[in-house]
Amino acid sequence: MRGIIHTADRGRQTISIALLGLLLVLLVLAAGCGVRSASELSQSGRSPNEVLYDSAPAESPEPGSLGYASGIERKTSQNADLQMKVQDVSAAVEQIIALSNQQGGYTVNSHVYRDDERVSAQLVIKVPQANLQPVLESIASLGEVTDKVITTQDVTEEYYDSQARLKVLQAKEQRLLGLMDKAANITEIISVENELTKTRSEIEVLSGRLQYLSNITDFSQINIRLQQGIPGTVKAPQGTWGKAWQGFIGSINGVINFASQLVVSVFVILPWAAILAVLTAIAIYIGRRSKGKKSGD
Repeated sequence: MRGIIHTADRGRQTISIALLGLLLVLLVLAAGCGVRSASELSQSGRSPNEVLYDSAPAESPEPGSLGYASGIERKTSQNADLQMKVQDVSAAVEQIIALSNQQGGYTVNSHVYRDDERVSAQLVIKVPQANLQPVLESIASLGEVTDKVITTQDVTEEYYDSQARLKVLQAKEQRLLGLMDKAANITEIISVENELTKTRSEIEVLSGRLQYLSNITDFSQINIRLQQGIPGTVKAPQGTWGKAWQGFIGSINGVINFASQLVVSVFVILPWAAILAVLTAIAIYIGRRSKGKKSGD
């Protein structure tokens, strides 16, 4: 019985010694890794904080986190489309261009052309958004508005989110420039340069987008289509005499339309008639020559 107890004690001692040896091995390996990491950092000339800062991703605000915060000015884009009839298209175009300049705006494009024997025009102007309604009222006074559409788009969220991301990228650019000065070898220099190029490209894209958003929120675009107006017509009196007058006018218009169509038909047929006359003359000439030859025979 005492031998069995002695054997069990020896087994426990063996297990304890094995566990102690394994623990010592793990401590030696951990110390070696720590010494190696410190040695690599010291050789590269960069502190552990710099390496950690370089590898950590730049913080970026969540989309929509700033767009509707309290106290932030709302950013909206407001544009208008107008279709009008005016008596003098060219004069109206000049007046609209002068009006946009007076209101602190500018002309994007202008096109005056003739369409179905009438002069028409299309032009696009931009005016400060605060002056949109007064400008629309002034333009409407130049003629008859046949169609008017005003659209509003809220870009508050996109504007402020883009602005926040731009600040983060600009801070990242400065950090990368600092790491460039501390780079210890070619590999680190190339790595930092690649990241710096990518960051600057993102900065350019965001800057362009912010410039566009600022423009569409500061200035409203007005798309205008002008057509030459139809002169007013005299209404015939009502009753029997009115109907007689309308019948007379209808007859006159019928005669004028018939004469017009007749003139058009004559000019359409005239070239074919000339060709037919030439062919007939040639045929008669050939026929007479044939008869003359037979008579001579």
